[in-house]
Amino acid sequence: MSSLNQQETEEIGGESIKNSNDTSPDELKELLQRTQANFENYRKQTEKRVEEIIQMASRNFITQILPILDNFELALQTTKLSSEQSEFLNGITLIHSQLTKTFKDNGVEEINAEGKFNPHIHEALMKIPSELPENTIIEVLQKGYTLHSKLLRPAKVKLSAGKPESKESMKEQQNNQNKKKNTTN
Repeated sequence: MSSLNQQETEEIGGESIKNSNDTSPDELKELLQRTQANFENYRKQTEKRVEEIIQMASRNFITQILPILDNFELALQTTKLSSEQSEFLNGITLIHSQLTKTFKDNGVEEINAEGKFNPHIHEALMKIPSELPENTIIEVLQKGYTLHSKLLRPAKVKLSAGKPESKESMKEQQNNQNKKKNTTN
């Protein structure tokens, strides 16, 4: 059996302290402050992890709901109903606006798909000749979205390949390529 005068070692919060008469109140106070700081850091990390898990669950759910939103928008674009059916269309429009409001309230934002192509937020599905400068977005084929500023789904777009070339300039390019091939042979 050990006597009370002998030093015993305990570990508290990763810190080793000696239980003896030579432990000053300042050392104990410092140990307590470090332990409290460690606990506070642990609590903050745990809260952050829980928030990340919630956002991931939201992301999966929203990804599954986005095709429904796309179908609502397609239906609203192609619908030309008689006056009797306009009440039905008003109901569909109301449901669509509630769905988009719910998305916005939960951190889902539509990607702006105008102007220049950005490969980080846009997905190019086709390129066609046009009078617009090269890599300018001509049409949005499917809207893209972000969730809390992180990409959820890229916007699928049609791009400009630049001005169409005339037949004469195309023939000149082919002739130049043929000349290069003949000189290398």
